[in-house]
Amino acid sequence: MAVFGVAVPQLSGRGLGHTGGTLDKLESIPGWRAALSNDEMMAQLQDVGAVICAAGAGLAPADKKLYALRDVTGTVEAIPLIASSIMSKKIAEGTGSLVLDVKVGSGAFMKDEARHAN
Repeated sequence: MAVFGVAVPQLSGRGLGHTGGTLDKLESIPGWRAALSNDEMMAQLQDVGAVICAAGAGLAPADKKLYALRDVTGTVEAIPLIASSIMSKKIAEGTGSLVLDVKVGSGAFMKDEARHAN
């Protein structure tokens, strides 16, 4: 989408189940860094058209606190809470349109497409 002039900001997470989060995987690349300031994130969007990073501290502060609560209550994998977490960050970014890339299968968080279709 970025090649067509559409800004593609992706705020990704850490430690999501046994597969690890996107940021955990990308940080295995020497020199790659997830912690960008909001200014750095916006500069990369302007320059390249796309960015993958962690949500900045000021973007959705309530979501960070709710995620910590989900962690200690064992509800990190609750689908409605995952969806609300994603949407809170997208709304805070000012997103006008959204595409969700949901992987399904034995190596993915979503094991069965039919089970989570509702």
